[in-house]
Amino acid sequence: MKKLCLLLIIVACSINFCFGQKTIANDVSEAHIAIAGTKISMVPPQAFTVAANFAGFQQDESGASIMVLDLPGPFSEVSKAFTEEGLKSQGMTFVASESLDFQGLDGMLLTVQQEAYGQLFQKHILAFGNDKETVLINGTFPSDKIELHEPVRDALLTTFYDSTKEIDPFGTVDFEISSDGGGLIFAKSMASSLIFNKDGKLPSQSEDQANFIVGKAFSETLVTDKKQFASARLGQLPIEIDSIIATTSVEIDGLPGIEIIADGRNPQNNNEEKVYQVMLFEETLYYIMLGSCEDNFDENIKMFQNMAKTFKRKPLK
Repeated sequence: MKKLCLLLIIVACSINFCFGQKTIANDVSEAHIAIAGTKISMVPPQAFTVAANFAGFQQDESGASIMVLDLPGPFSEVSKAFTEEGLKSQGMTFVASESLDFQGLDGMLLTVQQEAYGQLFQKHILAFGNDKETVLINGTFPSDKIELHEPVRDALLTTFYDSTKEIDPFGTVDFEISSDGGGLIFAKSMASSLIFNKDGKLPSQSEDQANFIVGKAFSETLVTDKKQFASARLGQLPIEIDSIIATTSVEIDGLPGIEIIADGRNPQNNNEEKVYQVMLFEETLYYIMLGSCEDNFDENIKMFQNMAKTFKRKPLK
């Protein structure tokens, strides 16, 4: 489970101290905006618009964003990863934490700092959940934009969570992909990505631990060397890459891309893994498909390749 979540997000937090427990019990107002593909409604800060490539809001001028992530697993278990060691391992610096009673659920509000792309960012993270799922809402902005500190934090505290809302997992993405007859079935949508495995459970109980994840970049990136970019992206996975077996140029749905097959190891148990990655490039955005397995290597790589070929973008509305 830990490795799967890291394939989608890298969030670590600290709970060194608290300032007492605050109760959050919001009602939905006319100012609340429902975030598509989630059970969350929120009053965004002024000048923030609905994000085009992820579930949440963004402010183009400052580079600030508010992103909703829905993780499988009970809050009591997921929150065990919110340690100071985990925070430091991801290059984050603890600033503050506050315990919350969020609509009767256990929760917390964290503030951390992190450097990225040569710039220091501040994050407010609202985390809460029940015995089935955990929700993380990340409010991120450049740390020198002190005028955004309170608006972003206050926006997170307007959050309303509708636990009974039914979500169409395939309606949250702008692409389609088929697993029909391939041996994989849909498991969950998470972080604007679709997750497939052999039993539909998270974490999967299949012996070979075959997983296939399809997603889209959250933000725009200018890629000048596609092969180099894809290789660097492979190195960011929570898998120890031993060697690259093959790197191939591909075209899927009219998009140029790079396919990489690699040998690696699961750092948690040292099991041998095969990794399959395809990146498809569309102007300043890209789509990524990631497959991994710990057995039945040839069969699973072929299955990943066949599934990747079914990828296609949805028509613009």
